[in-house]
Amino acid sequence: MDWPPLAASKRIVVLWVGRLGDVLVSTPFLDGLRRAAPKAHIVLVTAEAGEGGARLLDCVDEVAVVRKGRRVLRNAALLPVLARRTDYVIDMNSAPSSTSRALARIAIAKVKTGFQALNEPPGEREHMLDRYARLAKALGFEPAAEMRVPVSDEAEAKAGVLLGKMSKPVALFPGNFKKNENRWPEERFAELADRLAALPGFSPFWLTGPGEEADVRRTAALSKTALPVHGPFPLDVTAAVLEHSALYVGNCTGVSHLAAAVGTPSFMPLAGYTAAVWAPRTGPHWSAVSSDWESCRPVTVEQAWAAVQPALAAARSDSRL
Repeated sequence: MDWPPLAASKRIVVLWVGRLGDVLVSTPFLDGLRRAAPKAHIVLVTAEAGEGGARLLDCVDEVAVVRKGRRVLRNAALLPVLARRTDYVIDMNSAPSSTSRALARIAIAKVKTGFQALNEPPGEREHMLDRYARLAKALGFEPAAEMRVPVSDEAEAKAGVLLGKMSKPVALFPGNFKKNENRWPEERFAELADRLAALPGFSPFWLTGPGEEADVRRTAALSKTALPVHGPFPLDVTAAVLEHSALYVGNCTGVSHLAAAVGTPSFMPLAGYTAAVWAPRTGPHWSAVSSDWESCRPVTVEQAWAAVQPALAAARSDSRL
């Protein structure tokens, strides 16, 4: 393909109209792109649900947001971004996206590319990191080895004040509240929380995000042990709280990917599909995988308790805390 070299590119627009977890899982690709195009001004165009994660990244120079309820041509802030001449527009949506196609169509660029550059389209069981690695190779660069999100000193200080007196904090996050099949039954999550609370040397707490407080507190109320509920915090502080935790226990959602991106050991009950395509693959991460391809809900408490033991052993020996 006779494309301009990335190393000489002055401007690159990346389209990933996704949620928090989508953006975070793409960070190895974005970090690799940053190294391959050190002189380029990299713009990441994402959805409102991905904006918070996008603004944490230091591998992009600008974030533009597709606002809800507006046609692409009525997203006034986007039009100047897409109208500026650029070297590359890269569509990172591996599944068909009418919004992303519309954005790419109206953008002015020397090269417009994405997963159509691959010899074979992404397979149903292909992990997202493998998809991005193939896309990076087609574009001529290597992605980074791991997900990564930088944590600011200010956020670190706030998290330190919050968790400083806890021994081995364990962050419990019982979402995904919008996807039932990705959410382990609340009563099982509460029972697992009770078992964790009974262990000496650990300090479990419930973590909540914006708009999730009532749901988290309902789950916490099912527990026999009164544990503190922390949050919601700005996303950078949530990242720091997770970084200061000895272990993260939660369903596979954006917060789970954030925990992985800051290097925190984690445990998750997963559906077969989620384990194959979305679960963290680098770092200290464990899971109990359901026999159901589409749902994590069949995982029992006993299965989860057995699977979390290596995570607890790692947390006990974690020299960070």
